[in-house]
Amino acid sequence: MIQPILPAVYRNSNITFKNTAAHTKNSLPAEKSDLLLYLESKEKNEKQNQILLSGLSLLLTAGTLAFLYAHNKKSARVPKGKLEEISGFKSLKNDTDIPILQNCNSINSKLKDFLQQQVEFAKAKPEDLAHAGNPNDAKRLLLYGAPGSGKSFFAKVYAKTLDAEYKEVKYSDLNSVWAGEHLDNIKKSFENIISTAQKDKNKKYVVVLNEIDSMVLPVERVSRGDGGHSAFKVEERSVFLNYLDEVAHNAPNVTIIGTTNISPKNRGLDGAAMSRFKNIMEVSYPDKRCLNEALKEHLLAMGEGKEFIEKNKEKLEDFAALMEKRGCSYRDLNNIANASKSFYLKDYVNDKNTKFTIDYLEKAQKTIDVTDGEMSGTV
Repeated sequence: MIQPILPAVYRNSNITFKNTAAHTKNSLPAEKSDLLLYLESKEKNEKQNQILLSGLSLLLTAGTLAFLYAHNKKSARVPKGKLEEISGFKSLKNDTDIPILQNCNSINSKLKDFLQQQVEFAKAKPEDLAHAGNPNDAKRLLLYGAPGSGKSFFAKVYAKTLDAEYKEVKYSDLNSVWAGEHLDNIKKSFENIISTAQKDKNKKYVVVLNEIDSMVLPVERVSRGDGGHSAFKVEERSVFLNYLDEVAHNAPNVTIIGTTNISPKNRGLDGAAMSRFKNIMEVSYPDKRCLNEALKEHLLAMGEGKEFIEKNKEKLEDFAALMEKRGCSYRDLNNIANASKSFYLKDYVNDKNTKFTIDYLEKAQKTIDVTDGEMSGTV
């Protein structure tokens, strides 16, 4: 008969079990008591281990969930673009890519006069404003126009001309997947603007709010959407408008510039918001003169760019006229100029005697789609 395998201490022992002839009513043999104690102890230990493992599993699960929640919440509080990074102002004084208004030849005269007037108003001292009867322009500008028309660029030109600290905020920078935290981000961003400006009241600050239409859609358009989303958008709009007023009252050395692709005409933007932006200007596609000047700026970065410009004035004017006809934006022109330089570089690497010619620009404009004007059907 096959014998059961038992621990060494019980091997070869004379063990008597209950219900055998040797069973007695009063007590168990010592050997049986030891075995039962062993088995009971083993079962008890196994149960304790199971309870311990279950407890550890629950703790680990709860800890993991808590960590993930905290990590995700922290990530949501600092969305793409990172609020900490966008909260700081910077000077454009040493940015050679941004000219001041007086040196900006690629801007149309109407927009240039508009921005120059705002610069003069922003530079006026309190006593000057009082002498003029305290004109209330509120230092809030709205630049609207098609994509690629240069709204953000000209906002920087304004800031540099004013010698102001510059800051750009996008709607997506303030976004959050957590309910209520989006509004918190708006509040924190504006409170940072106000507190920064109050630290040095003699310094000028410019805040550009890109995609401003995302925050100031007309109420009637918002109310047609989902109930919960509509209520959130109305509250968001209210918080945003209140903080615009807070900046005007508590930080008069701050100019806020909103940019949008949507025209405020025909109630394209919220009426309450538009009443706060008293200086509204359309930024249109560049004409041939502006395109010609912008193209020259691109070419001057080349080794023989100045020489090429002087020898090809008429050809460049004709090229700019063609670009105007195609509805070329500043963004399109930038892509065409870069493509022409790439074509030239390929030839120059193989032959250092190669000169840049108008043919490289012609080739580039044929291969680059003019997405902002021609393909969008706006011209």
